[in-house]
Amino acid sequence: MSYVPRILLCGDVESFRSAAGDMAVDIVGQISFTGSPECGENYIFLNADNLAEYKPTDLHIFLNGEEISGDELRKILDGVADYIVFDSEDEFAARHNDLYSLKIFGQFISRETLFRQARHNFYLIQNLDILPKLLRNNKIFRLLDVDAFFVETDFFMFSDLFPTVDGIIKNPKPIHENFYRKIYATLVDCRFKFYDALLIAERSPQNFIDTLIETNDLAEKILIFARKNTELENFLTVNENIFEKVSRFPALNGNWYLIQKRVQKNFCVYVVTHKDAKLDTLPEGYKIIHAGHAQAKEKFGYLGDDTGDNISHLNLYLNEVTALYWLWKNTSHNIIGLNHYRRFFTAKDNVNSEFINFKLIDFDIEKILSREEAEEILSDYDIIVAENFMSRLPTSCYQKLLIGYDLEPFVEKIFKKHIARRQPNYLEAFDYVAKGSTNFQYEIFITRRNIFDVYCEWLFSFLLDVMEEVFARTNIKQIDNPRKYRVVGIFSERLMTVWLIKNRLRIKKLPVMFREDI
Repeated sequence: MSYVPRILLCGDVESFRSAAGDMAVDIVGQISFTGSPECGENYIFLNADNLAEYKPTDLHIFLNGEEISGDELRKILDGVADYIVFDSEDEFAARHNDLYSLKIFGQFISRETLFRQARHNFYLIQNLDILPKLLRNNKIFRLLDVDAFFVETDFFMFSDLFPTVDGIIKNPKPIHENFYRKIYATLVDCRFKFYDALLIAERSPQNFIDTLIETNDLAEKILIFARKNTELENFLTVNENIFEKVSRFPALNGNWYLIQKRVQKNFCVYVVTHKDAKLDTLPEGYKIIHAGHAQAKEKFGYLGDDTGDNISHLNLYLNEVTALYWLWKNTSHNIIGLNHYRRFFTAKDNVNSEFINFKLIDFDIEKILSREEAEEILSDYDIIVAENFMSRLPTSCYQKLLIGYDLEPFVEKIFKKHIARRQPNYLEAFDYVAKGSTNFQYEIFITRRNIFDVYCEWLFSFLLDVMEEVFARTNIKQIDNPRKYRVVGIFSERLMTVWLIKNRLRIKKLPVMFREDI
């Protein structure tokens, strides 16, 4: 954080500094008042209704020993100083009417208020009051409070005014759960989420840039308040062109800024095949990739998985995983997915049947999930996967029937050995999936890039080591049965389920259309 309140101090500097401790405060001047305020039985707490009735008598304002007018004080509180801070609670209360009558409505506070509510942010109720309408008008329905802004200002007490808000709070109180939908301890804990906007506290320009980078995958919009005549305000004014759009919403002593980052939309779902897919037309954003292209006996003119950093030569054993590896190492799409030449997602609203009793929906190229449908889903969810496949047998038993009672447990032990070495926190999830009877089928998905990258980093941290040991300890290269020599690839199909069990993602399950004509 780099917020440093600029104050006019009414009181003793030494006493104030002692009370402030290590809190950074910029005392831009000392202020004092003379004249007798209304107190006691005749005291009236001024508000908008009775303000006109109050006429301060013999009030004099002194800044650094020089008398100034009320107009001059208001100008100082509009970009030079943020608050008048009273070191004495009694004088703060006694001067309320005088300062309110000068139309200084929220910028005079006690030092206790400064220390508690204005320690990390410029705190004015009038400015906070702007937020609910600002959020509604800009269709910000999911907000991440990165710096516990609402907690610091006590505005979390007004949960009915705000849309869905998640917060990052190190030491939350139970009542905070009434305001925040989800509370995270750190940014890392919500790294897979996506929000309409992030609310962040004032920072130095460099720290602001660092925060943009650190939170780049969480939202395309940033909401921040910048006080007048600060480095941040100057930075946003001078560098407005680096953003897609910067909207300013005037407030007291500054502006709320809603910043739209420049984001190049880049969507691609790769359709993995090893034969002529016979798909002359595909929806926008879909592209065919030939897995195992390096050793293919026949080429079909499709993009291959054998350029750049690749493992195409392992396709015989790993199935579509070689295409997955190529996508990870050689593409940069914001939204990326993988379908099969025979299996495609479709939106539920487009079909009349459900994925029941192991039956897949008949293929209709017009009903393939469109780019617009996928992007709309991913505005609410983190990943699209196939609907669950329910087997009458546990996954490990089903794979024993498929692969063989000797090979399946042998390879499973190799997997567990390398997962224990590279990703020990996932062993329990691995066993859970093996003993369970349902998982997300086919290793097909559509998701945002940051989620895809983290999944691939996890998967390939051990998978290639597993493949190497299987080569070394079996005669798999001499086996003719494809169910056996593809044992590692078959195992890999359950690994996305293993990974999803351990990570907090909003999962959208969609039906799969199946092509039977190829």
